[in-house]
Amino acid sequence: MRPLTSTSALLLVLATAPACKPRHPYVWVNDLPVTEVPIGSIPLRAGDTISVTVSRMEELRAAAPFEIGADGAIVLPLVGPFEVQGLTPEAAARKLNARLNGIVVNPDARISVVTPRLPEITVLGEVGQPGRFPVDHGDGVMSALALAGGLTEFADPQSIYVVRKYPKAERIRFRYSDLTGGVERAAQFELRDGDVVVVE
Repeated sequence: MRPLTSTSALLLVLATAPACKPRHPYVWVNDLPVTEVPIGSIPLRAGDTISVTVSRMEELRAAAPFEIGADGAIVLPLVGPFEVQGLTPEAAARKLNARLNGIVVNPDARISVVTPRLPEITVLGEVGQPGRFPVDHGDGVMSALALAGGLTEFADPQSIYVVRKYPKAERIRFRYSDLTGGVERAAQFELRDGDVVVVE
């Protein structure tokens, strides 16, 4: 067998380099900065219970909380159905002020979350029962895997990911041994509404 020339060696490295590159960028959970997401910055969703007050409007000065319906709306006095899904509480208040112009002088609507709905997550890939599941606030990846029937015999325990859209798109990687071994960052990681858990 002829020894590789320097040119041949370089071509071999270039040819194999793409195979070594990960298909999709990710960050290991242990390298993920700890961030708090204020509840007021999370878009409202069906199932959230919210407080709506307008001090200059008798009907909404001390109204009981409203639960956002499956259609993404609440029903307000003098306003009727009012869609809030997908808006932050602040954006929903601005929208309500615009709607109340002409009905109330200088409306000063305030909207806040009283009780957020339970997060819903999706589990895909090499698990016993892929699907969409509600989880409790504070639940982590192990809870999601348990709901989905655990890993299959074909699962790669080194390649468990959480794909997250909010507040920014990121792909977070976990090792199964870290999850079961109680490694701090992996075990304490909390799922958020809309997260997708993927087991390769």
